[in-house]
Amino acid sequence: MKQSWKPTPRRKLMAMVHIAAQQLNIEHGSIEYRTWLQNLTGKTSCKDLTDEQLRELVALLRQQGCLERKATGSAPNRPTRIQWSKMEILARRLGFGNAMTPQFAAFVKRITKLESPRFLTRQSISKVIIGLEKWLEYKKRKNDAHGTNKHAAKTPLNAR
Repeated sequence: MKQSWKPTPRRKLMAMVHIAAQQLNIEHGSIEYRTWLQNLTGKTSCKDLTDEQLRELVALLRQQGCLERKATGSAPNRPTRIQWSKMEILARRLGFGNAMTPQFAAFVKRITKLESPRFLTRQSISKVIIGLEKWLEYKKRKNDAHGTNKHAAKTPLNAR
């Protein structure tokens, strides 16, 4: 009996986990990938997860927005892929996870008055990137100071 190749639900679920990792710019098989998976599931490989655990993980990743396609569009005023990538990298460095979490959407709304990151334009995403960079710079300066100043310094975002 000839067996035709057809992806099993398990393979599809594992592929979806790998796609979510790609969306987060995490290289499959890297230490960062294994640590990310360990934090989410307690296991360092998808192969070690049961089918039910894989389904729960995919549901969690969907909930966090890791499996959504980004609407970058091709209109002249839409953000470029480079802008999206830079924004996501900065967001991850600040602990947002990715650029589609509710926490990050709140940050975008504060900076641009837009309800969601998906509505960003080239100009508005530039404001978000600048805000993220200033925030990272502030955190770096704060960490470098090691508490020499007992009073809380104003952040670049609230120094208005």
